Amino acid sequence: MTAAALVIALLTAGAAPLGLVTDEAALRREVAEPVFAFVFRLVEADSLGQWTGEDLQGFADTWTRPSDFPLELLASFRREAVPPTEQVASGGYICDRRIILTLTTERLDMPMPYSVLGYHPGTLGFGSPLVIREWRLGERQLRVRTGDGSRKETVRGLTVFQVVDGWTVLDVDAWLDKLLGKQLDDAAVLGFAACRARGRILGVGVNTGRKGRFIYGELDFEHSTVATHGRPLARALASHTRRWTTPDDGDRAGAWRGYD
Repeated sequence: MTAAALVIALLTAGAAPLGLVTDEAALRREVAEPVFAFVFRLVEADSLGQWTGEDLQGFADTWTRPSDFPLELLASFRREAVPPTEQVASGGYICDRRIILTLTTERLDMPMPYSVLGYHPGTLGFGSPLVIREWRLGERQLRVRTGDGSRKETVRGLTVFQVVDGWTVLDVDAWLDKLLGKQLDDAAVLGFAACRARGRILGVGVNTGRKGRFIYGELDFEHSTVATHGRPLARALASHTRRWTTPDDGDRAGAWRGYD
C-alpha cells in the first residue's frame, strides 16, 4: 500500500467513533510525531493489519515533520485482534486488541526524542518484539484533585497502551541524574494513555523506577516534551489508568527484566 493510500485508508475506515481523533486537521495540530499520529489513527478507525518500516516512513513523509524514531529499523508493525483464548479482563473491560512491534535487532538504543525538564536526558531503549495491549476505555470520568478540593471531569476516547512483553526503558545520563536527583530517574515504561480532554489530546506515560517506584509524566504530543509533574488533570489520568498498566503479577520492578 502506498503512503497516500495508507493515509486515505486510515482516514476513511468505517469503525464507530472512539473520540480520540476528531479530524485530520486537529491531529496535525496536536501531534507532531508521525508514529503517534499513525497509532492514534489506527485506534480511532479500529484498523487491523501489518505494516513495514517503509510503510510508516511513507506515512511520516506526509506528516507535519519527520519522525524521531529510526523507522528503517522497524521490521513490522502489527495491530491485531486478540484471540478469545488470550483475552484478559480488568476493571470491567476486555482487551481484544494488541500492537506488536518487531525490530530488525533484538535491542535498540536511541537518543531520547522527548525533552524532559528542558533536556534530552539520555537513551531510550527497546527490547524486541514489543507487545502492547490496547485498552479502549472510551468516555470516562476522572476525579481531579486540586489545592482546594476535587472535581469530576469527563474525558473521551481514552485508550491505554500496556507493555506486556519486550521492554522500553529510559536510561538517564549519569551527570543529569546527579544534577536533578529525584526529579529525574531511570524509568521502565509500563504503558501510556491518551484521551481527548478539553478539546485536545492529553497523554501520560506510566513508568516505574528500578525499585518499583511509580513514575508518571505528562506527554505533550504537540511539542514533544514530557512534564515530570504534570497538571492536576494529567495526574488524575495517570492515577485512573494505573490498573490497566500494572503488570499482571503486580510486580512493577519486573518491567526491568531483559534490560540489564
